[in-house]
Amino acid sequence: MALSTAGKILLGTGNKGAIVELEGHNIYSTVAKTASAQVTSLIAGADGKVFVATANPGKIFTMGPGFESDGSFESDTFDAKIFSHWGRLTWWGDNGATAGKVAFYVRSGNTSSPEKNWSTWSGPYKNASGETINCPPARFLQWKAVFLDTDHGGAPNVSWVSLAYQPKNVAPEIDDVAIQEPGVRVQGFAQQLNGTGSPLPAQVKMPQRAGVNFPSAPAVQPKIDVPPQGFQDKGYQSIVWSAHDENDDDLIFAIYYRGEGEQNWRLLKDKITQRFYSWDTGTMPDGAYYLKIVGSDSPSNPPDQALSTEREADRFEIGNTPPRIENLHAQSNSPTATVSFQAVSSSAAIEHAQYSVDAGDWLIVFPTGLLSDSTKETYEIHLGGLAPGEHTVAVQVSDRFANTTAAKITFSASGHSSK
Repeated sequence: MALSTAGKILLGTGNKGAIVELEGHNIYSTVAKTASAQVTSLIAGADGKVFVATANPGKIFTMGPGFESDGSFESDTFDAKIFSHWGRLTWWGDNGATAGKVAFYVRSGNTSSPEKNWSTWSGPYKNASGETINCPPARFLQWKAVFLDTDHGGAPNVSWVSLAYQPKNVAPEIDDVAIQEPGVRVQGFAQQLNGTGSPLPAQVKMPQRAGVNFPSAPAVQPKIDVPPQGFQDKGYQSIVWSAHDENDDDLIFAIYYRGEGEQNWRLLKDKITQRFYSWDTGTMPDGAYYLKIVGSDSPSNPPDQALSTEREADRFEIGNTPPRIENLHAQSNSPTATVSFQAVSSSAAIEHAQYSVDAGDWLIVFPTGLLSDSTKETYEIHLGGLAPGEHTVAVQVSDRFANTTAAKITFSASGHSSK
C-alpha cells in the first residue's frame, strides 16, 4: 500500500500485477498493470513518483506522477447470455469526456474470451450522446475507450457507459409438471374456500426447476413465484408446473386435455398467468386422462415474434362415481353373527371399509384377501357377544378418490335377518 500524489490509497495486487487506486464511495480504478505477477512493494519517491517492486519476475518500475497524453481502457467481456443485436452506445464523464476527448471502439464474438474469430474493432465512436455501433450480432461484446488529452486541460474521466442490445427471442421452457393427488385444490394464497369452517390443508407436490442463469451485468432478478397453497377439496384435480424464459419475458399458459385412447386435445383453460391450476372434475366422465401445458412469451413480444413451447404431464385418473355395496347378508348364530358383503367400484380400487354395530364406533375391516387393491373386494365381519334381540350393522366403503357409500342391515340374534 502507498499514497498517490493526490492522497489516494494505492494497492498492489497479485496474480495479474495490477495497481489499484481507491477513489472512495466504493469506486476504484486500475491505474497501471505491470509485466509481473505480483506487486510486492510501493514506495513514494521524489517529485511525486512511486517506485513499484514486483515478483515473478522481480523488477522495479517507476510510476507517475503525471499522465500520458493518451491511453486506453478495455472493458471486461460482457455476456448477453443470448445471441443479440447491438444498438446505441452512450457514455458520460467529467473533464471533456463528452467533448471529443474520448473515442470508443467495440468488438463482438461468440466465445467468452476475445480471440481471432471475434470481429475487428469498430469505431471510433465520439458522440457521447449516442451512436449506433456497427458490430456483428453475437453473444459477447467488449468496448475500449481511448482517452485523448488534446488540450492539456487534464485527463478525461468516464463515469458510466451504456450500450443498448436486443437479445434474440428464444422460446420459453416448461421445466417440470406435477399432477397433484385427487381431491387436492391449489390456490395462490391461503384463504377460506366456500363452505363452513376452515379447509383442511393438503400437501402440494412441487415441480423441479431447472438451473437458470441470469445475466450478471446488468443484473436481472428472477421472477419470484409464491408457492401455491393446497387444500383438501373432493372432486378437484390440480396441476402445478415450473417454467422459465431466457429473455426474462412474461409468460402466459394454456392447458389442454385428452382422454386415454383419444387423439384430439381439447382446451381446458387458457390465459393463465400463474403456474398452477385447479378445476372441478364433476363434468368429466370417469377414466384416464392426459394434460398438456402450452407456454407462450406473447405478453412481451409482438405477435409475429412470439414463441411458445409445450409439455405433456403424466397420466392421471378421474373417478367421481361412488362404489356400490352388494350382497349384504347377515347370518346369526346367537350369541355370534357373520356379516358379509362385497364392495364394487366402476373405475378405482377400493381403499378401505369400516363397520359400526348398533351405532357404535366405526371399526376397520380388511377384505378377505387382506389387501385393498382391486375394484371388487369381499368382506366378512365376525361378531361375538351379541345380546338377544335386534341388531343393526352399518358398513361404509371408500375408493381412492374418497368416493364413499354406506348401507346397513338389521338382523335378530335369534337367527332371522331382514334388510
